Amino acid sequence: MSTRNVYTIDESLLWEKILAGDEDAYSYLYRQYVEELFSYGMRFTSDKELIKDCIQDLFVKIYSNRSNLSCTDNVKLYLFIALKNILFNVFEKDKSLYKMDTIEPVFTVEYTIEDEWIENELEQERRNKINKVLETLTPRQKEVIYYRYTKGLKLNHIGEIMDMNYQSVQNLLQRSIKKLRSALAEKEKQKAFIKKMRSESQ
Repeated sequence: MSTRNVYTIDESLLWEKILAGDEDAYSYLYRQYVEELFSYGMRFTSDKELIKDCIQDLFVKIYSNRSNLSCTDNVKLYLFIALKNILFNVFEKDKSLYKMDTIEPVFTVEYTIEDEWIENELEQERRNKINKVLETLTPRQKEVIYYRYTKGLKLNHIGEIMDMNYQSVQNLLQRSIKKLRSALAEKEKQKAFIKKMRSESQ
């Protein structure tokens, strides 16, 4: 079995090799996650250079402090949490780096969510409608939806990233889904009303 396949199958083994100073494992970690981390950073700020600097800082810290780091079997979760913490530390020092609509950086994302309550094959008009409805969510609601349905994270892992307990994450997710369903239903009502008005005017 190749080294690459071992790393892909067992993230805990990858992390152990990094902690042991394996430079090939460290390089693989960077290549495997740098693009995903950059995309994640863009959810909080549009400053691309800042995100690149923070990712660089993250990997430098991992390499420099590898002898003091704990083991993990979920490398992606570890990296997401670490990058978010680094970004938020920068934001605390310079609040001009993000839009002050809330007490924290505004979480933004264009979704392609798929779940049992949203059909797998959505036409473009339907997708656009969903994206508009998603904009009615608060930043925290957008964030929890993103982690659960776009990244497929478990609720306990979402809690680690968002610094919330399991029940709070579950409640936030349920409220977010309820709001989405309500907004979608309202959109359908508006569409039906407009269609009716147009037909009656002809």
